[in-house]
Amino acid sequence: MESNIFEFIETSGSLLEKKYESLHKIEQELDKFFSATFFSKDHFIDVKTRVKAKDSLKEKILRNNLYLQYDTPENLLINLSDIIGVRIECRFMDDERKIYKEIYNLFRVKSENGYYQSFLNNNIFLNMDEKQPTKQKNGFEIYKIDGKYINENHSYCFELQIKSLVNVFWGDIDHKILYKNFNYNLTEKFIVDVMGSIKENLEMIDRELMLMYNQINEHNSNTSEDNVKNSVKVLLSKSLHDIYYKKLRLDLGFTVDFRSSCDAIVDYIFVNVYNVDENYMSEFLRLIERMKFLELKTINFGSELNFGKDIQFNDHFTKKIGKKIIEIVPRDFNWKLFLQILFDVEEGDPNAIFLSLLNYIKNKYNEVILVALANQEISEKLRGEIVDFIMNYLADSFEEDACISIITENTINAFYDSIIKSMGEVVDLWDLNEIKKTLTQNLNLYI
Repeated sequence: MESNIFEFIETSGSLLEKKYESLHKIEQELDKFFSATFFSKDHFIDVKTRVKAKDSLKEKILRNNLYLQYDTPENLLINLSDIIGVRIECRFMDDERKIYKEIYNLFRVKSENGYYQSFLNNNIFLNMDEKQPTKQKNGFEIYKIDGKYINENHSYCFELQIKSLVNVFWGDIDHKILYKNFNYNLTEKFIVDVMGSIKENLEMIDRELMLMYNQINEHNSNTSEDNVKNSVKVLLSKSLHDIYYKKLRLDLGFTVDFRSSCDAIVDYIFVNVYNVDENYMSEFLRLIERMKFLELKTINFGSELNFGKDIQFNDHFTKKIGKKIIEIVPRDFNWKLFLQILFDVEEGDPNAIFLSLLNYIKNKYNEVILVALANQEISEKLRGEIVDFIMNYLADSFEEDACISIITENTINAFYDSIIKSMGEVVDLWDLNEIKKTLTQNLNLYI
């Protein structure tokens, strides 16, 4: 009997491989259909599809004793409810219900097999008689609809799920920790209770994010694009600060004022990463998804930040600033906290992120200087010499006192005011030495 079981499992896996091309074509058609149906909806994000992998099929047959339910591998593949999986992703949990209602209104024609179909595709059928959302084995609810794809050549089942960003994240945790974990029996109630607590926290985050999103949308109708962008940045900065404020208090027992650091990080992200896309709401949601992960991440604020030994700085300014930051980070908590948050938010190579930050600082100050000099009637050559002098002066001063305030908006504005004041005090605008002398006096006060 045992050999027959494993023979059934192996044959089923081999048959799946043979059928994969046909299943993949059906998968693509389902993806195309649901994407086309919802792409214009504001609450819709994406459609994700998959054909069950061979190893996953074999594990499911064994785990659920499917070899007892089906007499042949052919019948198993035809009737397995999730041989193809389709997931419609939306923004918030309330949006799951909206999408389900839209599907319910679309699939209204009852067919002979008891399922329902729409006028848009005669091959796709859904079981709309089951109450939604359905309760899973773990006690939590999910919008999960059984479907069938039927044409003259094939008949296969598929499973359609509707999930918000929070529930996508929650589903990944639940699937990996509970659903496929066979070692938790002795502490099952404890783990289930903890998972329930995590689910409640995620639902709370979902509600807060939806309130934020709705507030921004209401604000959008009568405001300029710049105001919209600034509103998004303020909300993201506050969310980031709240996450790390709690973690600091939990890990160290105290906290510091790092609101301006969070403002600078969000500004950096918009300038260096997301400015390529004018759809700020889309980027807002992307960053929010990362914050949901950080909300659950355990962070050790006592750990060291690792920089590579051979960082290739781009120029004199970034080299001076960068080397000083690396030197001071082990004993300057404000810089360490800033970089730790930045590295957490911006996944990837820390060195690449660090170099990008240095370029951001350089470009920020370079832009401020050029704006301050814009109305001065001086030659381009003299303008370039003034810019070089101020940038070198800033780098040299930073080596003396590597204060994190260099990244804050208040400091950058004060820097701008100092240049404006200096140029207004210069008697001879063509005398570079006089300009340098006046700039030094005023920038000394600023620094």
